[in-house]
Amino acid sequence: MDVSRKIKTKVSAGFKMRGFILRPEASRYLVEVLESVDPSELDDVVEKVLDAVEKQPLSSSMIELSVMESAVQDCTQACDETIDNVFNIIGAFDVPRYIYSVERKKFVPISMTSHPTPSLCGLAKDKAELFRERYTVLQQRTHRHELFTPPAIGSAVEEGQNKFQLRTVEALLGSTAKLGEVIVLGMITQLKEGKFYLEDSSGTVQLDMSKAISFDQFQFAHRFSILFGITPLFP
Repeated sequence: MDVSRKIKTKVSAGFKMRGFILRPEASRYLVEVLESVDPSELDDVVEKVLDAVEKQPLSSSMIELSVMESAVQDCTQACDETIDNVFNIIGAFDVPRYIYSVERKKFVPISMTSHPTPSLCGLAKDKAELFRERYTVLQQRTHRHELFTPPAIGSAVEEGQNKFQLRTVEALLGSTAKLGEVIVLGMITQLKEGKFYLEDSSGTVQLDMSKAISFDQFQFAHRFSILFGITPLFP
């Protein structure tokens, strides 16, 4: 009873502030509706009901039961429409597809490239294209990291901040000089039995794994994400 009385007092005060007078049956109806509303949201709901009442074709300041029912119904429909629009469902075949363009250095719609239209049943070459696209995305994200971004012209390099440069396998194969520490982003593959190679989009080079440090996939992912803030793309 105390809750109903508080709600009735709040409703009456709100309507009087707007210059309205509630019929007893309209007041009882609104109080019954508001009893299920959370107390912290009561003020906002009353304001919404008042706004809905003002939109009704009123002939006087006396609010009848029919006017109140129409106002409450309008508020309910507005809430339902808001809830319905929280999520938009887009079909898997309707999602716009973008692909990273190395030449433009940005993502472009696949329709602007020479790539064929995606199909549900792909060909064997599509699997290789999948890994190639994954590598390209990971490479461009790594290039954007502060460790691999060259300082702007004229800016001072912070003390103790080392900058690195990514090389390609093609650059390694084409170099005749002895190289020191080189950073190459690629995938380790076993093209021949017992022989491992580092492969990227430019070529492959055989590796000497006799002094390599071994990490399992999850340890590598953890170290990689901490160092670069990037989630590795594993098949």
